[in-house]
Amino acid sequence: MLPASVPGAAGFDVAAGSMSGEAGPANTVWDAFPFGDGRTAFLVMEVKAPGHPPAHLLGMARAALRAAADGRGLAEVLARANGALAGVHTEGIDQFVDCAVVLPGEGTIEWSAAGKVPAGILGREGTFQELGSHGPPLGMLDGFRYGTEQATMGSGSSLLALAGGSMGLFRGAADLVAEVQGKTAGEVVGTVHRAVRRAHPDGSREVSVLFLRKH
Repeated sequence: MLPASVPGAAGFDVAAGSMSGEAGPANTVWDAFPFGDGRTAFLVMEVKAPGHPPAHLLGMARAALRAAADGRGLAEVLARANGALAGVHTEGIDQFVDCAVVLPGEGTIEWSAAGKVPAGILGREGTFQELGSHGPPLGMLDGFRYGTEQATMGSGSSLLALAGGSMGLFRGAADLVAEVQGKTAGEVVGTVHRAVRRAHPDGSREVSVLFLRKH
């Protein structure tokens, strides 16, 4: 399900990775796909509740998002994917998909999140701008109209999103990223993964990391 490589984005260094525990459910994933306007969309997703094998819902969400990205805006893409998952929801299983999507532009990003995915923009001068949620997880509430937000990213600023982690874990990862500014985007993602493994040596924590740095 994971892409073979991370696509590029004009003006940005991009890296992503998913880390699964040895006996974990593999309930997080990252993805990238072409958007209708020619840009590349990057995302991270997480299935939180027990029920179907997580790959079942993640695969459906991935397919629904890709099918909807044919010229519509980001909010409409999430709304259509949400409707697709709501339409196949199994009665009695409260299992949904937290999903956050970012669209890099020329010095800006567009962001929307269905559910709670800890994320934020780290400024080169040490500032932090949290990126919020814009509606319920995919598949929970059919017909919901999602919102989006835009943020300016100056040279050297970074976007970090962490599916599978708490806000506390994300804050720790963000502090770590701020300390390794000289590393490549891929090295930053690897550093976050290693830190999570050290914090959870039993393999109980599974995360997917998305990292973008403005040139």
